[in-house]
Parts: sequence; structure tokens; C-alpha cells
Amino acid sequence: MKRQQRQSAAWVRAAVVGAGVLGLVGCVPTSSVIPSDFTDFSDAQQAAICAASPRVGPMGILEYGTGAAAGSVPPDYALNCPDLRVTAERWTVTVWAPTFTAALAAFLPEADFLTYYADLRVRVTDGQVTADPTDSVPEILRPEVSRVTVTVTPLGGPPQTVLRGGVVTPVTLEPGTTYRIEIRTAGTPNPWPSVTLDPASGTVQGQLAR
Repeated sequence: MKRQQRQSAAWVRAAVVGAGVLGLVGCVPTSSVIPSDFTDFSDAQQAAICAASPRVGPMGILEYGTGAAAGSVPPDYALNCPDLRVTAERWTVTVWAPTFTAALAAFLPEADFLTYYADLRVRVTDGQVTADPTDSVPEILRPEVSRVTVTVTPLGGPPQTVLRGGVVTPVTLEPGTTYRIEIRTAGTPNPWPSVTLDPASGTVQGQLAR
């Protein structure tokens, strides 16, 4: 039931924005308000943030802690924890973790990382890239989602289509392959239009929308 409620809310947001421009991740602002000056953490600050479950939020903002102890740091910054490194330089956010799964988990759901429409996402593993099916999209929003294109380009290889015209075609890759995912829209830019993933090294690099 909660999943259905969240999904309904996402479609409502998409419909409201779509009425004006486009329904793609409609309520997520782009990165026009950043980057800021570089934040140079002291050793004590860095240790405190590392102990407070740091994650990447919307627009590449570093978020950590909960409740009254919560904090955030806008780009540019460089955080170096034993099990997580996050660097934000202008429009590029790079995350390293001991495993590929952990690197992907460093992005908060609110960041809409690899989201291509409302709550529909591009799904990645070490050997496959696919996307959530568009069957659940309300009829009134189908023209919007049909204009979203998702491609994956392996390092040194040609681009392959994962989503076009509302049709999902999973792409299989050799395990350990470095690849780039690009999400293109006909209007409002995706907040992360280009993402490069290196499963073998546990590195994920995302380009913010400008």
C-alpha cells in the first residue's frame, strides 16, 4: 500500500509539471544554484562527517547525520572516508566505495540518481543495464515518457538503446565493463543526464544538469 501511495504521489507531481513543461522528475531542481566555493574539511570535520553516514543528495549536495545533528555541504568538496570517497567538482560528482553496490547506495533516493521519469529508474548491475517498465504510467503522461531515451555505451564500444518510445530493451555487458548511461529528454533536463559506472573499481561518476 505504501509503495502504491508513493507511486501515486510521483505521478501527481509528474502530471502537475507536465501540464506546464514536462513530467520528468518534475520537482527536482537543476544545479543552477551551484557550484559554490570549495569546502576544505579539517581532519576533525571529516571524521565527524564520515561517522554520520554521508550520502549524496539532490544537486550533488553532501548530506549527513539525522535530526538536529543533520548537515549538508554543497559542491565543491572532497570527502575521504575509509569506506567512501566523494568528490564534487563543478558539475561532476565522483563516488568510490569498496564495492559497486555500495557506491550506488551512496546516492540518496531524493537525489533521483538514475531516475528517468517520476519514480521510474534505470536499473544497473555489473553485467546488465535495464529500466523500469512504463506500464504503470497513466495514459495522459505516456507521450511525455515516450520522449525519454536511455542509452548505454560500453568503454570503446557503440551506444546501445535501453529505453526508447516507452519500450525497454535490457542491455547485457561483460562483467567489469566500464560504461556510460545517458538519459535524454525532450524538455526539462534530467538531474543526472550522464553517468559513468566502473563496477570493477567501485566507482560511479555523475554529471549534473546545468
